[in-house]
Order: sequence, then C-alpha cells, then structure tokens
Amino acid sequence: MSTISSTLQQREIKPKEKIVTYTVLACINNDYEERREFIPGDYVGKIVRDKRCPKDNSELRIKAIYAEKQQIK
Repeated sequence: MSTISSTLQQREIKPKEKIVTYTVLACINNDYEERREFIPGDYVGKIVRDKRCPKDNSELRIKAIYAEKQQIK
C-alpha cells in the first residue's frame, strides 16, 4: 500500500521551471533588434518575410536563437 501512495505522490510533483526558446531578430542595417518566442522553422540567418524594421523598413534577419529557464508560478 505504501508503494502505491508514494507513486501517486511522485506523479503530483510538478516542475518548478520551464524552458522557453527565443529568437532574436535584427535589422540588416544593425539599427534595431527585438526578441520573440521561437517559431518552428526559425534558423540563424533566415530573413523574416512577415515583418520589417520599424525604423527604416529594412529586412529583419534572425541573429540568434537561445533558451531561458523561467519559474512556473
């Protein structure tokens, strides 16, 4: 009986943090940069077709992809 209760208690433990992946977009003129959540298909060097630089309307390119740990509340 104690094995069953300990197994149930182990299943109830929830992770205290999660990993979130971000993509950094940068203007090709290097005057603007922003971060957004990763979208499948992103890769470093990819030119983003659905968004333009708000400063000079140039193309945005993926500069970096990284992950961060975030605490779950």
